[in-house]
Amino acid sequence: MTLSLRRRITLTICSIIIFLLILLSGFIYTKSASILNQDAETYMQSQLERAQESIDLRIRIHQLETEKLALDARVLEFLKGYVSTSKMNTYLTTLMQKKNVQNKQYMDFFILNTEGIITTSTMPEAMYLDLSTREYFRQSVLTGQTITSDILIARSDESLIVITVSPICNNLGEVIAYAGTAIHAEFLSDTVKDLKLGKTGYFIIVDSNNLILSHPDKSLIATDATNTVFALPERLLSKEQWLQSDAAKKRIITNQNGFQELQLYKKMKSNRWVLIAMLPKYEVHEKSVDLLGYVILIGASVTLGAMLIGIYISNRISTPIVAITEYMNRAVKSNLMLRQSVSDSIKNLTEEDNLLNHETSPLLHPSDEIGNLSRSLKNLKDHFVSTISRFERESEELIKSSQELSSTIEDNSYRTGNFISTLSHDLKTSITLIKGYVKGISSDIIEDPAMQKHFLQEIYNSTIDIEKITCDILDSAYEAQWSQKLHLEAVDAVGFAEQLFEAANHYINHSERSFKGSFQCNSGCLLIDTIKIKRVWNNLLNNAVKFSKKGSLIQVMIAQHEEALTFKIIDTGIGIPDEEKEKIFDMFYRGQNLKTKGYGLGLFISRSILEAHNVSLNFYSEYQKGSTFWFSLPINREDL
Repeated sequence: MTLSLRRRITLTICSIIIFLLILLSGFIYTKSASILNQDAETYMQSQLERAQESIDLRIRIHQLETEKLALDARVLEFLKGYVSTSKMNTYLTTLMQKKNVQNKQYMDFFILNTEGIITTSTMPEAMYLDLSTREYFRQSVLTGQTITSDILIARSDESLIVITVSPICNNLGEVIAYAGTAIHAEFLSDTVKDLKLGKTGYFIIVDSNNLILSHPDKSLIATDATNTVFALPERLLSKEQWLQSDAAKKRIITNQNGFQELQLYKKMKSNRWVLIAMLPKYEVHEKSVDLLGYVILIGASVTLGAMLIGIYISNRISTPIVAITEYMNRAVKSNLMLRQSVSDSIKNLTEEDNLLNHETSPLLHPSDEIGNLSRSLKNLKDHFVSTISRFERESEELIKSSQELSSTIEDNSYRTGNFISTLSHDLKTSITLIKGYVKGISSDIIEDPAMQKHFLQEIYNSTIDIEKITCDILDSAYEAQWSQKLHLEAVDAVGFAEQLFEAANHYINHSERSFKGSFQCNSGCLLIDTIKIKRVWNNLLNNAVKFSKKGSLIQVMIAQHEEALTFKIIDTGIGIPDEEKEKIFDMFYRGQNLKTKGYGLGLFISRSILEAHNVSLNFYSEYQKGSTFWFSLPINREDL
């Protein structure tokens, strides 16, 4: 079968274009896939190093806390026999609770003697345990350094823990005991769980005993990694190999589902643990596969376009040639026909050329392209202007939020400083009085027994003041920290309300204020923490007396409304300015113009206690006219 000239030209042009496109697409895909795969492995290594640094940092912080415990003055006093075991246990418990405020990472603080026996601990069941055979204790004794253990099972509750011990030395540098801390193993798992590794990748920690220390599947923690895909090579577990290069090692493994996974493992710097990064191999090549799809799609589109262009070009090339050939064949019969044919062919060729120029010119007309470019630039400009305007608005909002946050921080700092200043002044006043009276007695100037007795009574009164200040601050601090923990009990509503009503009557009358009260409570019971509710009531009564003048009227109302019992205190005192109403429940906040003593904790603690009962503390106040505070407790109609 003979192809026409037009088809041969079309086929030739299309073949050349397709061949060049295939070569170009293959080259681009090969290079891009290589770069993407290399970037994926580089990304895994960078995430692995991030995870390693994060875990090493956590372990180092844990070791520093243990070393800090070893240098604690209280611990040294205990080892010298100045502090009893029970007091030391309490001190360690308090110290650990402070460390566990943000996260419950610590399980135990303890002290070992040089024989490896626990002599003091936060856990009674851990007292006098013998840890002398444990590897981490023996290593600490041998090296004199802080040592962190592999994963262990706690004897108390069989939870998974990691222990760190550090030597305690005397002034001569001799080891006299060992300080120890224990953290929950899952704390290390939480360190790497937020680090992303592709879509399904994850991190694993294996200790020197080939036990899994951290894994997304918590059921695998503390299991033996031997004969699993996480098993470490024996050469890596040897101490000799451990001291060599710590570069990340790569290997391809097949998981239990038959899929290949890329595994990178790297030695930890803080101890003989290994961090393993796991990522399915198909995720490593996922981007290159997506790229191949794009290359095929774009290549097919370009090939189709190339074929259309080839057909168009071949038509333009072959049309004049076909026309001349036909006219030449017809002109063979006569000279006239030959001349006419040549003339017509030339004319046709000219027309075809003009037609080609005429049809091509709109495509190349600069005005259309310039117009399109101008419109595109205008649209781009409008987009940029809109983006910049939105950015400016967001920046202004961010600056405003930052200023508000800064103002809040400064306000809190001021109130904290004011609290410390007030407390220091109160303590210093009493201490100064004590020093003055003691100096007067010790100088033998005061010989009158009555005057000496007066001085001693004043010293006693000052110590009572210091004790009251200390107890008040400690009680307030305890309530501020533990206000959310309630000991709920069902109490008779009538009896409990009568207690508070009578207490208010007695307190107000003995404070040289006028008492006016109303009581209306029929039946029911309250599910409350009675001690904390009484604390709220006493705080409100104390404020009503403190901020009102002698002889002024204070009203106390206890009334039952449907399913609630309302407690209300109304005073005719100085009231609260409007600008201070939003701040009165903040910790350490005191009015700007108040001359009364206080530490700014009463209302903060009261509201915290009531919120723990799912009850709100309400108030209404007019400046220089008085204030009203009230709260309502839900009543249970069932009998006690």
